[in-house]
Amino acid sequence: MDTRFDFHIHTTYLRCANETMTIPAILAEGARLGVTRLGVTDHLNTLDKMPLHALIRRDLEATEPPMDVYLGVELNYLGRDGAFAFSPEVKETLGVQFAIGGIHATYLDSYDPRALIDVQHRHHLKTCQDPLVDVLVHPYWFSRGEFTRREWPWFDSIRAVPESYARELGQVARETGTAIEINACANLCCPNNPAGYVDEYADYLAAVAAEGCLFSVGSDAHDIRQLAEIQRAWDMVRRLGLGPERLWAPSGKPFRAATRP
Repeated sequence: MDTRFDFHIHTTYLRCANETMTIPAILAEGARLGVTRLGVTDHLNTLDKMPLHALIRRDLEATEPPMDVYLGVELNYLGRDGAFAFSPEVKETLGVQFAIGGIHATYLDSYDPRALIDVQHRHHLKTCQDPLVDVLVHPYWFSRGEFTRREWPWFDSIRAVPESYARELGQVARETGTAIEINACANLCCPNNPAGYVDEYADYLAAVAAEGCLFSVGSDAHDIRQLAEIQRAWDMVRRLGLGPERLWAPSGKPFRAATRP
C-alpha cells in the first residue's frame, strides 16, 4: 500500500504561507516528490476568513491533479480552554472533508515549565475528544516568536514531557479514532531545536504509538521548498515501524481524484 501522504499544507490565500504556495504550484511539487494523497489545510481561526477558503476550493476545482487531493482545514483554539471556530454547519458551508487542529500558543502569563506542558497536554486531549477533529496537529510545537518576545527559555527537550502524558494521549487518540500528527516542519525540521531533539521526539512518538493509535503525516509547508520536508515524516513512520494500517487518511472520495493516463 502506498503511504506517501501529506495532509497538512498551507496556501497563499490565507496569507499564512507565502506567495509560492498557490494550488497549481503545490500540486506540481507534490507530484515531483511522489505524493499520492494530498490535503490542503489552511487555517480557520475566525469565521470571517471563510470567503478566503472559497478561493482554495475554486482553484482546486479547476485542476486535474496527479494525485488524490482532499480539502481540509486547520483549527486553532480561540483562547485557553476555549473552542474552535468550527461546527457541522461551517464544515458543510466550506465543503471541507476533514479537520486538523490543536493548540498554537502557551496561554501562559509567566514562564512555568510544568504549567507549559500541562496546558499543552490538556488541550491535546480536548482536541482528540472533539468529534469534528480528525487529526491532532504538531504536539509540543511552540512559536519561537512568543518565547522571544517574553524573553523565556526555549522549550528544547521533549524529555520534559512525562511518559504518562504520552501514554494517555495515545490511549485517548485510540479510543476516539483521532490521528496524531507526525509533523515535518514544526517538529522534525525546526531550526530552533538542538541536536538530538529529533531522537527525543522519536522516543515520545514511540510512547504514544505503543497505545495503538493512528498517525497522520504532514509537511506543514508554508513555502514551496518546504514541501520536500514531508520526506522527514515518511522517514519517521519507518523509524517507528508503523504499518499502513496505522496511517490515517480522509474517508470517502477525494475532493479531486488523480487523473492518470
